[in-house]
Amino acid sequence: MSRIVIFGEGKIADEAYFYLTNDSEHEIVAFTADRDFINKEEMYGLPVLPFEEISKNFSPRDFSMFVALGYQNLNKLRAVKYGEAKGKGYKLISYISSKAGNFGNIEIGDNCFVLDNCTLQPCSKIGNNVTIWSNNIIGHHSTIEDHCYIAGHVSIAGHTTIGKYTFIGVNATIGHEVTIGEKCLIGAGARVTKNAAPKSVFIEPDTQKIRLDSDAFVKMTKL
Repeated sequence: MSRIVIFGEGKIADEAYFYLTNDSEHEIVAFTADRDFINKEEMYGLPVLPFEEISKNFSPRDFSMFVALGYQNLNKLRAVKYGEAKGKGYKLISYISSKAGNFGNIEIGDNCFVLDNCTLQPCSKIGNNVTIWSNNIIGHHSTIEDHCYIAGHVSIAGHTTIGKYTFIGVNATIGHEVTIGEKCLIGAGARVTKNAAPKSVFIEPDTQKIRLDSDAFVKMTKL
């Protein structure tokens, strides 16, 4: 068990607090954020302290940290704070849900957040500072490189590589033996079956809205 300071005071920090408190042996002792972005004095009865001074109260000799940030600026903000926390000497823990399936006992880096009902198939590899939301499949022999964010219900087939800083939206599908370059943005529902150059963007159009409102549609279809 480690005593943990969570970096962040937003929605991802809320999620991290919930999962770490209810599904790990770690003890949350405080929250931290950059002084200019602190909007509250406490969360869940715990102090929110300036990151600039956090080691005075919670020394990296005795406490670990988890950076609980989202995918702002294609994960760059989370990567910067990850680096700054390590620079202060903190060990960064990873959280793997007890309801995730890591069947091959695959290698997972630090500051990763792998949520419930994910399937991590054998011979795969997860880098550092990677968020994998609920209900994802990471296929066999696939690699998720550092600082990626994978939203829910994503399918990544086997022998595929996801480059650093990439964001993949909900319900996206990545094909077999595909290499996705660094800093790609793959939107919700997109399907990518060929290699993608760095900084590629894939966006699936929304379903077209019909001209009838719901009252007229129900009347017409007799639903």
